[in-house]
Amino acid sequence: MPKNPDAEKNNPCLKEQDLVHKCLNQNNYDNSQCELYFANYKNCKDFWYRVQRDRRAHGKYPYLPEMADRERIKQEYMNTKISG
Repeated sequence: MPKNPDAEKNNPCLKEQDLVHKCLNQNNYDNSQCELYFANYKNCKDFWYRVQRDRRAHGKYPYLPEMADRERIKQEYMNTKISG
C-alpha cells in the first residue's frame, strides 16, 4: 500500500516503479540485473507522457486521465498498434 494515498492517482506507472525498486533491492542495487524493469518503467512513462501531451493539445482535462479510464486507454492504444 503506497504511503501517499494519491500516489497511484498521480503516477500511472507506480506499479512499474515499485517493481524496479523491488528488483534493485533483491539484486543488491546492481542495475544490470534490472534492465528489463527499467525499460518497462521507461516505456510506461513515455506512453503516459504522450497521452498527456495529446490530451493537452486537444483541450481535454484532466491531462492525466482518471484511474478508471486508464485501462480503456491502454487497450485502445494496443488495438490500434495491432490493427495499424
